[in-house]
Amino acid sequence: MNNCKEIQGMIEDFEYNRLSLKNEEKFTGHILNCADCREEMEIYYIISYGLDDMEKNMSDSRYASYIDSFDFTGLVDQKLEDSGIKCQFIREWSYFNRLRYMFVTGVMLLTTFLLVVIRFF
Repeated sequence: MNNCKEIQGMIEDFEYNRLSLKNEEKFTGHILNCADCREEMEIYYIISYGLDDMEKNMSDSRYASYIDSFDFTGLVDQKLEDSGIKCQFIREWSYFNRLRYMFVTGVMLLTTFLLVVIRFF
């Protein structure tokens, strides 16, 4: 239950993309497996978008269609799915960058070694 309070406190940060990759993965994993927290997230969207008299600017038409039809369960599902895709992309991109860094470092070390060999032999 203590973990649920922590996760529920992250809902707004999740909405505004203020979570680190690690926290976003923790958040989405918990929301997918905890019915109470998922319900809290739906309630957040109902209050935030459904009862708000002023229209919020939704740049993504997929989300706007859920809000227009008051399908907040679908909105939560879509946001969690998008988050999973985003987290996977970031992990793959980070892995690629690490490989690229190791390759460049290896090439630089090899070049330095060859320069030393050429210079002194």
